[in-house]
Amino acid sequence: MRRADYSKPDHWSRKARAEGYGARSVFKLGEVDESDGLLGPGMKVLDLGAAPGSWMQYASERVGAKGVVVGVDVNPLGRVPRDNERFLQADAFSVEPEALREAAAAEGFDLVLSDMMPNTIGHKASDHLRSVALAERALELADLLLRPGGNFLVKVFQGGEFNAFRAMIRERFGKVKIKKPQSSRKNSREIYLLGLGKKKDRD
Repeated sequence: MRRADYSKPDHWSRKARAEGYGARSVFKLGEVDESDGLLGPGMKVLDLGAAPGSWMQYASERVGAKGVVVGVDVNPLGRVPRDNERFLQADAFSVEPEALREAAAAEGFDLVLSDMMPNTIGHKASDHLRSVALAERALELADLLLRPGGNFLVKVFQGGEFNAFRAMIRERFGKVKIKKPQSSRKNSREIYLLGLGKKKDRD
């Protein structure tokens, strides 16, 4: 079976470039934001897997000067952060929650985003498990850093552990939605889970 060639720019890649965004993934976040009202002025946002920075860019435009977007990625951002952006080049598995709070100058975040993706090897089961591990770490950080009532958007590859991971989100949020943005590639196994309304911290 031939693997999809993602090296050639498609409609969404060209559109992102024309509008000044670093990656086509910006439209995935934009679509979910438009349908579910994730972002607004003054919000504190954590973006995991931020590089090359298109989600940070979109979010920083939506939260405005009184908000802040903190991005984390093992790779460099590749551009100068805006005044309401903070970027930490770090591994999401080792970054300290307190460092993220300090970067936001806040006790907690209103929204945690994760577009983290594993280094795929072309083996569906292995790639799925790696994706779930990243998603679970994003959920762990959301558990620690999201204020009660906050929201969580995370990418995960479909596979055998998908339902179990969705159940973990259901334990922590009042409502869970499955999102497959139109700008996702048709043959991609990625899907987004949206947790709305984080429950009060459990004992």
